[in-house]
Amino acid sequence: MKAKLRSAQGITLIEIMTMLVIIGVLAAVATPKFQTAFEKTRFRSANRDLISTLRLARSMAITDKHQYGVYFSYENHTVTIFKDSIAPTAYVLDANDPVIRVDTIADEFASIYTDVENDVITFAPNGSAGFNGGGNIAAQGYFPSWSAEYYHNVLASTGRVRSYDSWEAWAENHGDL
Repeated sequence: MKAKLRSAQGITLIEIMTMLVIIGVLAAVATPKFQTAFEKTRFRSANRDLISTLRLARSMAITDKHQYGVYFSYENHTVTIFKDSIAPTAYVLDANDPVIRVDTIADEFASIYTDVENDVITFAPNGSAGFNGGGNIAAQGYFPSWSAEYYHNVLASTGRVRSYDSWEAWAENHGDL
């Protein structure tokens, strides 16, 4: 008895083209969602960096037993950590204060504002914060398909930073609603 030969079946050109079209459609639909997710991740990361800068200044003040400050410069688009040695009670970055670090404000921030005088928040050796104003920092980002904002509040008594992902959440915790 002879063994029957099976005909070899393969993938046809039409089946390959159909798969490529399906993959292309799926990629076209998913790409904008990936872009938005990527932008949101970068914006959240930039906010974490901002909080880390404030926490670093507080930590340095506690460790070094000397007052340190953080200065927000909108003109230069920078955040500066400095050792506040010239006029510690003035809440200002003086020309002769030693600058520890200068960071460029992330491109993800369309705007960043504080409600403190001279845009300076200082930290004392006991960890508490000093400033004239409310101790609030607002960071906003505007992207092609979405916008976002974070509000950070530095607590004067402890120097700790609380963050909120909307004005409503911030206002609810500050009795402004």
